[in-house]
Amino acid sequence: MAAGRGVRRGEEPQRRLGIEHRSSGRESEGVGSGNKRGAIQATEKGKVFTRYGKCYTFNAGGDGRPPLITTKGGMGNGLELMLDIQQDEYLPVWGDTEETSFEAGVKVQIHSQEEPAFIDQLGFGVAPGFQTFVSCQEQRLIYLPPPWGDCKVTPMDSDFFDSYSITACRIDCETRYLVDNCNCRMVHMPGDAPYCTPELYKECADPALDFLVERDNDFCVCETPCNMTRYSKELSFVKIPSKASAKYLAKKYNKSEQYIAENLLVLDIFFEALNYETIEQKKAYEVAGLLGDIGGQMGLFIGASILTILELFDYIYEVLKYKLCRCSDKKNKHHNNNNNNHGAVISLDDVKCHVTNFH
Repeated sequence: MAAGRGVRRGEEPQRRLGIEHRSSGRESEGVGSGNKRGAIQATEKGKVFTRYGKCYTFNAGGDGRPPLITTKGGMGNGLELMLDIQQDEYLPVWGDTEETSFEAGVKVQIHSQEEPAFIDQLGFGVAPGFQTFVSCQEQRLIYLPPPWGDCKVTPMDSDFFDSYSITACRIDCETRYLVDNCNCRMVHMPGDAPYCTPELYKECADPALDFLVERDNDFCVCETPCNMTRYSKELSFVKIPSKASAKYLAKKYNKSEQYIAENLLVLDIFFEALNYETIEQKKAYEVAGLLGDIGGQMGLFIGASILTILELFDYIYEVLKYKLCRCSDKKNKHHNNNNNNHGAVISLDDVKCHVTNFH
């Protein structure tokens, strides 16, 4: 049976989300705290390792700290950061390789606290010289299990993650694949296997991971969870600094105006409204609907009903009974012809059969 989708909206008084941030070169430096309500404290910012290296995570809710919440939607009621990406500290580009990075800026991923970071594939870029506004809305997706859908209903069999998500499945699979083939793991992978040395990273780990991503699709098959949360995003940009603020910022941070224009960016992330959107798969055709449609079509085109079907069965029964009684009569007549000189004995069932045929 096919599956359809339904959309409904809900309200929630408070919202929270986790944010991963990564710079394209070395660590970017925060030079401002944004609005007063959303100022980032050192205890609310943690370090996390990804395939890009060391990143920062905000509002992860780990180490016994409850996640931060916001009670209002709209701009100014979320996370606001001013970052200095320090392009002067970027490594020089000596040639064109797969690891060469030509861009300048930071990469950001917005995800729930239950889902690990996968910023190299799911992050979006933020460029210097702009203030980027990110308007978010939470979406809750509910998929149907087999036979109507193909979501994963069994719990996750992993030594590293408690809750199942496509990201957790992917990281778990890549970790096991690398440990089996290279006897080491990358710095962002969970577990207790030894870290890959630079030689192993270049000769085994990186090629093995690229092979897994590009070709070996049979090894890592991550099904869609039956319940998942994601955040839709709408991005808008304005140029910074303005002509009026360039001199002020240069004086404030003791930098040149050109440095401010090439290295500073502002990131503003907020909820559009304190509601969420539910996208739910529903069974498009069930057994009750099938029987109802059959009855409706029969009634529309041939005027049939339940009584008509019962009368049809009764007619078939009468026809079969008539055929059986007729065969019994032929046998009795043949027996009587062979015994003309003897008296014939008629059973009570024969009498009933003759009476029925007469009627």
